[in-house]
Amino acid sequence: MLRYLLSFSFVASFLSASLAQTSLFLPRNLQTAYEKGTRNRDGKPGPNYWQNRASYVIKASLEPKTHRLSGEETITYFNNSPDTLKLIRFKLQHDRYRKGAQRAFDVAASDVTDEGVRIESLTYNGQNVETSQQRRYATFLDIDLKEKPLPPNSKATMSVKWSYTLPAEKGSARECVCDSTTFFVPYWYPQIAVYDDVRGWADAPYTGQYEFYHDFADYDVTISMPAGFQVWATGEWQNAADILEKKYLERWQKAHTAPGVISIFSEKELQAGGIYRKTGPLVAFNFKATDVPDFAFAASDHYNWDATSVVVDDRTGRRTFVSAAYNTASTDYPEVARIAADGIRLMSTWLPGYPFPYPVMTVFNGDDGMEYPMMCNDASTAPRSPMTLTIHEVSHTYFPFMMGINEQDYAWMDEGWASFFDYMLSDSLSNHTIGNVRGYSFIAGTDNDVPPMVKSRNLSSAYRVASYQRPQNAYLTLYDMLGYETFHKCMVEYMNRWKSKHPIPFDFFNTWNDVSGQNLDWFWRPWFFEWGYPDLAIKEVLKNEPLNAQTIVVERKGNLPVPVHLEVEYTDGSQQTIRNTASVWKDGGTTFRVTCPAGKTLKSVRLGDKIIPDTNPKDNSWKN
Repeated sequence: MLRYLLSFSFVASFLSASLAQTSLFLPRNLQTAYEKGTRNRDGKPGPNYWQNRASYVIKASLEPKTHRLSGEETITYFNNSPDTLKLIRFKLQHDRYRKGAQRAFDVAASDVTDEGVRIESLTYNGQNVETSQQRRYATFLDIDLKEKPLPPNSKATMSVKWSYTLPAEKGSARECVCDSTTFFVPYWYPQIAVYDDVRGWADAPYTGQYEFYHDFADYDVTISMPAGFQVWATGEWQNAADILEKKYLERWQKAHTAPGVISIFSEKELQAGGIYRKTGPLVAFNFKATDVPDFAFAASDHYNWDATSVVVDDRTGRRTFVSAAYNTASTDYPEVARIAADGIRLMSTWLPGYPFPYPVMTVFNGDDGMEYPMMCNDASTAPRSPMTLTIHEVSHTYFPFMMGINEQDYAWMDEGWASFFDYMLSDSLSNHTIGNVRGYSFIAGTDNDVPPMVKSRNLSSAYRVASYQRPQNAYLTLYDMLGYETFHKCMVEYMNRWKSKHPIPFDFFNTWNDVSGQNLDWFWRPWFFEWGYPDLAIKEVLKNEPLNAQTIVVERKGNLPVPVHLEVEYTDGSQQTIRNTASVWKDGGTTFRVTCPAGKTLKSVRLGDKIIPDTNPKDNSWKN
């Protein structure tokens, strides 16, 4: 018996080890993380994994007439790395509007300034940082610490006083002077860049195209606005009782536990007055958030505010407070709070099937389709339904926020998932009337179809295909292939392993290989590493004399594996749907045979369906 147990243990260890040995190409510069033990080859964080973090206390004000934002912040930065840091890198993302800055898209000349962000004072551990210690370039500000470097497992305190003018012209990427008294404000404070175990200091400037890579932090933020303005922001509002009159405070409180949508106030009520306590010319709104990678806020003096709540964890009963703040002219927005709440419930219980991590979510009627922790800047979609856009942006809460994805290098690790969720959840919530697979077939295999493993920061015209279309189709194919139970098991374990951490692609690939018990490299390689396209065809129909049947031969012309879906009609009038997952191609075959029932004669065959990409559908049908 002992010999049997030892043999079984050896075989199990061998199988586990073989699954962990991926055959995927691992770039040389990424290998060091696995050699140092910060990451494991089975997809888990390594025993030596670490990441830095910060705590921000910010006080800021926005002057509506001039669009001038001014702020002061105190940052406590924790160096949890094993390295002695000889510099601290700040991100000044609004410097995208600084004269001479690198930009992915053009901006209005009237929004460009000579100084960008004005740094009025800067201290490090209580000492002024001299100009000679500062290096400002692109959208970064480096502080030279060569004289007093920051040792491992230590902390430093920095203070910054700054100001800048919000870009006011239409088309400002992801931020919005939506009208003369309505603002959506991201990228607004000096933020410490990521220092990680893979590349050290993050060095991709903000150009307006690729999006987030931030460390997790705690925020205590106070935003001051003129009386009559409401502020919505990342985090939980701390001083509502000091600002709202009793009637509206009670509505706000009730909405935190109500399953139905409640109007906190309307534009008409704002115009009538009586919503706010008299608190002076400026009103300070305080918000707190923990373990989030960024902070955004919005303000208006005439927006409607609807709110509700939804249970996101059936085990604990925890709820998320869901809001929609919107212009009366946006006729689709009265639906948004309900859509967001229903979407969050489905995200928590079905896909990804993981309790929504944040206590608050506000969808703000801005001019874009853009996500931030607990906030969305979403344009009105009327007369179309706002469902797909709302769900897409809200689902980003998981990727890249709960999972600290480096979108600057691997945008497909979050945009592809949000595109997968917006289709699957919208399709479910709308009873299959809303939800679209992003068009991929028309561009697949062209020179604008770049393998997603090419770093996002290196892409321009191929960015959206590599980040949205191709990975969405890959994830839909993976879901079909694994089935819900295995897919969900892999997803939950991936999230448990990398929640509030920074996974890279190989942590994703290796985790799914490990948890599924399958080496899926045959699938990852063509979809994420190789040039190619999806294309199946009906090659021929053969007679199978021994079985008195006919055999349909499906040919794989392209290299991307996709399901085989056949709609078959027989001469006796009967019909049949035959579906096989993409796993039929795992051994590298180029043909797959489907034998029809004995005695039946084929009348017609149609290959494919709406969620299976195919670059040449002309060879997808056969008639007798």
